Amino acid sequence: MPAAASAARTAPAVAAVSVAGRGVLNNVVATSARNAWAVGHVGISKPRPLIMRWNGSAWNRVPGLRPAIGWLDGVAATSARNVWAVGFSGSSALILHWNGSAWKRMHSPAPAGSRAVLADVTAVSRDDAWAVGISGSKTLIVHWNGTAWTRVHSPAQRAAAFLIGVSAASARDAWAVGFSGTGRSLILHWNGTAWKQVPTPGVGTHVRLDRVTAISARDAWATGSSGSGTLILHWNGTAWTRTPSPSGGSGAGLVGVSGTSARNAWAVGATSGLIIAGGGRAGYVAAVTGTAWAPGPASLAGHAIPLILHWNGTVWKRVHIPVPASGGDLLGVFAASGRSAWAVGCTRFFADSRATPVILHWNGTAWKRAPIR
Repeated sequence: MPAAASAARTAPAVAAVSVAGRGVLNNVVATSARNAWAVGHVGISKPRPLIMRWNGSAWNRVPGLRPAIGWLDGVAATSARNVWAVGFSGSSALILHWNGSAWKRMHSPAPAGSRAVLADVTAVSRDDAWAVGISGSKTLIVHWNGTAWTRVHSPAQRAAAFLIGVSAASARDAWAVGFSGTGRSLILHWNGTAWKQVPTPGVGTHVRLDRVTAISARDAWATGSSGSGTLILHWNGTAWTRTPSPSGGSGAGLVGVSGTSARNAWAVGATSGLIIAGGGRAGYVAAVTGTAWAPGPASLAGHAIPLILHWNGTVWKRVHIPVPASGGDLLGVFAASGRSAWAVGCTRFFADSRATPVILHWNGTAWKRAPIR
């Protein structure tokens, strides 16, 4: 029996919970055992921003968000009073900030109407945060200095390029990942002075990197998909190399990754539906916003099986998840510690207007349902 299949059969069962109402959760972050946030969207053609909050006992939807039209794809926090969420509204980049009392829209340095999308955000401190995405067909990097968001130069690409994930280990060490219009992976590094492109392993074409997690200067993970399925890359302080991952099938992809140490990291995704026309989730977002990235909305996927993989310091192993009747995707994960992690996503497919949110929690032994109100 293949090792991945054996691990899947012996791993503890996961009980997924669908949040009442429709919508998709794209990412999650926690600042304590009693405070966590998940962000996403409701609807497709005219999406509405979705934010949910964990208060230590249950998840609740946040009402009255502004703007009324928008899609949130990334969330980061340094404290209970400093939380960032990014995405897009119409054809403009969207940045929201939680100050401990309310969510407020912040000015984006991307030109209004530039068909800009911010796909992810990371925060080092109250005065230091990064967000990445695309503006038109070019990579977009913006920085928060404690007073304002400003656009920062990123290395020029020969073809259209999209940055989808960003993570910082310190003020002088951050990573951004994505892919180019030629179907090749893209990795950029911030050294405290400038963003520079870093060589990637030879993993062929039709490759996409979706997320990255920077644990330390010598330990980072990037996840995505290739023509043959899931893709996991590791940074050891010198170079990026490909790491074997359990096979979820040729259509499988990993779109979320988070770690706390050299022996604890999680990656999430699905067995199919994440590699679609236009470049997967990023391509669909671009199509929705009307950018030149994708030729049009992707067709809906079949019944995908959600994936959760765990790194124990030696190998990645698959954790079994009971599959909802309508299938589902896991799109974001946050590892708070070895005994606490959150995973979020949806039933059906992230681009299906009938999808409903899914939230899972790791308590150090098993993934279990989170109370919903």
